[in-house]
Amino acid sequence: MSMTGSYASHGPTPGRFQGDRFQILSLDGGGARALFTAHVLAHIEEDLGIVITDHFDLVAGTSAGGIVALGLGAGLRPKEIAEHFGDLVDRVFPARLQRRARWSRLRQPAYDSEVLRDVLLEVLGHRTLGDSCMRLVIPSWDIQRGEVHIFKTRHSERLTRDWRIDMVDVALATTAAPTYFRAARVPDAPLIDGGVWANNPSVLAIGEAVSMLGVPLEAIRVLNVGTMEPFTDNADRLEKAGILGWGPKAAGVILNASSRGGMGTAMHLVGFDDFVRFDAPVPPGKFALDRINAQSVRGYASTTSRNLAPEFAAKFADHAAPPFTPLPPPSAPSGPRTDTLPEGDL
Repeated sequence: MSMTGSYASHGPTPGRFQGDRFQILSLDGGGARALFTAHVLAHIEEDLGIVITDHFDLVAGTSAGGIVALGLGAGLRPKEIAEHFGDLVDRVFPARLQRRARWSRLRQPAYDSEVLRDVLLEVLGHRTLGDSCMRLVIPSWDIQRGEVHIFKTRHSERLTRDWRIDMVDVALATTAAPTYFRAARVPDAPLIDGGVWANNPSVLAIGEAVSMLGVPLEAIRVLNVGTMEPFTDNADRLEKAGILGWGPKAAGVILNASSRGGMGTAMHLVGFDDFVRFDAPVPPGKFALDRINAQSVRGYASTTSRNLAPEFAAKFADHAAPPFTPLPPPSAPSGPRTDTLPEGDL
């Protein structure tokens, strides 16, 4: 498929950025392991006596990190998100299905998207992206067109559609991990997990700040929170592995590679001093995308977040993000349309 014509080459240009700094909170995907992310943010709030969203101008989240981002956009505090997320894991990934899921994934998605929808509705209700109190960027992938699909709040005149979409539908799209959940249709496009191309959404968020909001790279500072990345211990076995050997390991390797690649590129864009990556390395097999021990996750978040608190205080706490006011809904065009840019423009 030719990319010519897929994206408009022009459109409304951003105004001049007003301010000295623009701070981004970037949340990796990781399935059930994103409970770690919510707990880490909750500990930072408690340790420093702050509201985390007061210090960020844009939040980007992939997959389960997208659920956390949407929760923040809905006005929930990280502690509340952690409580809801723990309930989500118990109901969506029940222990009785986890062993069977390994085999059922050979033929069909292992878990029920309707259960996930029900849990998300209880938390997010019928809020739309237009109701978000934060600028949000949430990636997914269109399997029909073979292209990125990015959900965004209405923080630019170029963004004319996503503000009407329910947060629940956005969450279902960005978390529709292949073999775990069926593709989400939003509204009609078949969309899957954003982690297939942007498990670490830091570069995506930086690009959004520069291209849509006119922020210079030198003004950007990023906090990127991971989801307990396992350290590698199976390289020797994978060197000559086939489908059977790679099968159980491929998803983890792809997600980790995506996160690491995004991290490295983001560091080079904004500078190593202005990019903070926070994660907790864990033994391989300790946690899975659909299997965690909630008490153990809380323990990792509690002990490791002690290291992040002073760095957050030094690098992020002194920035007060102006309140986000989304642009009003677009008015009907008065003449022929000249901007064919889709909502998911990079």
